[in-house]
Amino acid sequence: MHKKHQSKKSARRTIKFEERKTSSRKWIAKYEGENIFKAYRKHFHVDRMTAYNEMKKLGYDFSDEETKKIMKAEEDHQKAVARRREKKRQERIENFYQDCDDRFFYIAGYTSGGAPYGVTWEEMGMKPYQYFEDIDGTDEDIDAF
Repeated sequence: MHKKHQSKKSARRTIKFEERKTSSRKWIAKYEGENIFKAYRKHFHVDRMTAYNEMKKLGYDFSDEETKKIMKAEEDHQKAVARRREKKRQERIENFYQDCDDRFFYIAGYTSGGAPYGVTWEEMGMKPYQYFEDIDGTDEDIDAF
């Protein structure tokens, strides 16, 4: 079988700033493109704030406008991440309570007459639609959301 070789890019991702400081300085000095910030992020595989802080440490001066633009982009990114997490959390809640109703914690099936049967909330020792700790670390009712 062939050995899998790590690409140079994946190896670069794990390098800490102290180890890449000299190559970063050289790279910044010879960079000739338009957007050095974006290129630095891509070249060294770091996020916005890491790139910003490292470039400041290396002596690169950002204008106030560039700094505001970078901070706004990071803030927007953080909000998008929070929205995705909340959406995922809501989906978990909806999927978890898919087989429930006001009387049954889990509906195992239906009789030939259409009546549901399964495990009741009372048998579980819970209130209807009580939220489990193991879903997101809290013990809250769904109605609170």
